[in-house]
Amino acid sequence: MEDFIKHFPELDLGENDLASLGFSFCHISVFDHWLNEQEAADNLLMSYSIALDAGALDGYLQGEQKFLSFYSSLSTCGVVCNRPGPLRMFEALTPELQEIFVNSLREKRSMDLYFKGVGVRIMGRYDRTDLVIADSQEQLNSFLPKAHEFGLFELK
Repeated sequence: MEDFIKHFPELDLGENDLASLGFSFCHISVFDHWLNEQEAADNLLMSYSIALDAGALDGYLQGEQKFLSFYSSLSTCGVVCNRPGPLRMFEALTPELQEIFVNSLREKRSMDLYFKGVGVRIMGRYDRTDLVIADSQEQLNSFLPKAHEFGLFELK
């Protein structure tokens, strides 16, 4: 496991500027652009709890399924889980790993995973948008078309 800890440098996402630190990164989302404050406030699909309260769960689950299908496809070559702890390895998709995805997408407990096969760290974030940190710009460039295939968008 010590080989994999290098993929999880401690980051303060409120303070650290990932670009100035030399990271290759992007955000992926079900939304095709960063929502402005009004769009976010009016969006019934912004989170699981908002959709549930608004009776819009079917619409929310359609977007959630895009992430779940994508993350499941990335899991075939192994996933290192940093959060929720403890640090551990999943050789393939398991019910436990699937539950980590769902909990993160529903903002219950954010995930911090490294997908070995594609060389990316994905950190669960808020508002149906996750942070992707790649081992290199080349890996990020090859990762993004795969995200698009599942109906996810890169936010710039």
